[in-house]
Amino acid sequence: MSSDDQYRTHTAVQSGAEHDVKEKQQIDLLLQFFSSTRNYCVGIVDMVGSTAATMKMAPDKVSRFYSIFLNGLADVVSRNGAVVVKNIGDSLLYYFPATESGDALAFEQVLRCCFAMIEKGPQLNALLGKEGLPEIKYRISCEYGAVVVARMSTSSVNDIFGSPVNMASKMNPLAPPCGVVIGQGLYEMAKNVPGYAFSEVKGAPMFSETGYSLYIVDLAQ
Repeated sequence: MSSDDQYRTHTAVQSGAEHDVKEKQQIDLLLQFFSSTRNYCVGIVDMVGSTAATMKMAPDKVSRFYSIFLNGLADVVSRNGAVVVKNIGDSLLYYFPATESGDALAFEQVLRCCFAMIEKGPQLNALLGKEGLPEIKYRISCEYGAVVVARMSTSSVNDIFGSPVNMASKMNPLAPPCGVVIGQGLYEMAKNVPGYAFSEVKGAPMFSETGYSLYIVDLAQ
C-alpha cells in the first residue's frame, strides 16, 4: 500500500470514528429527560376519515386541509390553558399544566376546552367549504396521570411520555365523531364538575378486560 493510500485509509477511519462520536452526542442530546414526573391532563384531537378525504387531493389542497384543522384547533387549545406539544399526522397532542395542582377549576377548564373544540367545528367547515375542501369531523380524548416530561434539543416545546399519552391515543377511536371520551384517571378528578354528564363505555376493546373504565362526556341537559 502506498503512503497516499495509507493516508487516505487512516483519514477515512478517523473521519468515521469522529462521525460516530458526533452521532452519539446528537442522540444523547436529542432527548433530555427531566428527573421528575408531572401529573397532567393529556389530550388528543384526531380527525375522522382524513385518509379517504385526502386520497385524491392535490398536494397544495392537502396542506391547506390539514393546516385549517390543526391550526384552528391549536388556537382553541392554547386559548383554554393547554400547551400544544406536536401534531402527529392528522392529530394534535397537548397537555394542561394547571392540572398538576389537582384544583377542580383546572379540570373544569379541561372540559370547557373539549367542548370549545367541538363548537369550533362549524367555523372550520365554513372555512374549508370556501376553499372547496370537504367538511371534517374529529374525536377528542383525554386522560390524567403521571407523565414524564422531556426537553427536546430540536424544539423549544417539551415533549411528554407515559401512560396518559398512550391511553389518550388508544381510547380516541371510541369517542363518537365530534365527541369526547375520557379515561378513568380524568373521570375521578372531573366527575363532580357541574354542567357535564358522564356515561361509561361498556365492553370497550383493550380496556374492559383490564378493569379500566372509559366515559363519554356530554353537556348536561
